[in-house]
Amino acid sequence: MSAVAISVTALALVVALAACGSKANTSETTATDDTSPVTGIIGAMDSEVAAIKGALDDVNVTQVSGFDFYEGTLDGNKIVVVQSGMGKVNAALCAQTLILRFGATRVINTGVAGNLSQELTINDFVVATEAVQHDFDASPIGFERGEVPYTGKVTFETDPQLREQAVEAVKKAAPNSKVLTGRICSGDQFISTSEQQEAITSLWGGLCCEMEGGAVAQVCYLNQVPFVIIRAISDDSDEMDFEQFQDAASRECAEAVITLCRM
Repeated sequence: MSAVAISVTALALVVALAACGSKANTSETTATDDTSPVTGIIGAMDSEVAAIKGALDDVNVTQVSGFDFYEGTLDGNKIVVVQSGMGKVNAALCAQTLILRFGATRVINTGVAGNLSQELTINDFVVATEAVQHDFDASPIGFERGEVPYTGKVTFETDPQLREQAVEAVKKAAPNSKVLTGRICSGDQFISTSEQQEAITSLWGGLCCEMEGGAVAQVCYLNQVPFVIIRAISDDSDEMDFEQFQDAASRECAEAVITLCRM
C-alpha cells in the first residue's frame, strides 16, 4: 500500500472514531441532562400527603435516611412527595434531600396549622408570604431574636409567583374557605393554650403557627430554590380541637396542592 493510501486510510479511521465518540457523548448528555422541573412536596403527617401520593402515576419509592420519597408524575409533571414527621429537624432534612438527591426545582410545604388570627377559622387557609422560627433565640450573644445566626435573616420569604399560584389553587380546590396571605410562625412546640398563642403573636404577629415551615423556608433560601407554604387551619391554638378537624383540613390542603401542581 502506498504512503498516500495509508494516509487516506488513517484519516478515514480518525474521522470514524471521532464520529463514534461524538455519538457516544451526545447519548451520554441526553441520558443525564434532564432539565425538567421537579416539584418537591413535604407534609408532616400521613393525612397531609396521602391524597397527593395517591394522585401520582408511575410511582417509585426510595428510602433515604429513614424517609420514604415517592417519585411520580401528575399530569406529566414530575413530583416527589415525602412525609417528614413533625418538627423542624425532620422537615429540614427532607427539604435538603428533595433538593440535592431528587433535584427539586421548587418546594411546597403542605399541612395543617393552629390559628393565630381572629380573621380565620377552622378549614380556612394561609398561604405564607414569609416564615419565622418563633422559638429561635440567640439574642444573648448579640443576634436579633428570631434571627438565624450568620444569615442576617429573621424571616424567609416565599416565592411571589408560587404564592400567587397557591392562592388561586386554594380558591379552586376549596371555594367555600377563606384564604389569607401573611406570616407563618414555626417552632418545635405544639401550641395548645391561649398563653402560648399570645406569647407568639405579641412578638411575631402571624396568621398561624405550625412546626415545619420555617425550617423548609431556611433550607430553600440557602439553596436558592423557590418555595411556598400552604396551611389549612385545623385548630384555634387555644382550644384542643386538633384531632376533630385535622383530617378534613389535611385533605383540603392536599387537594389545593394537587391543584397547584396541575397549574
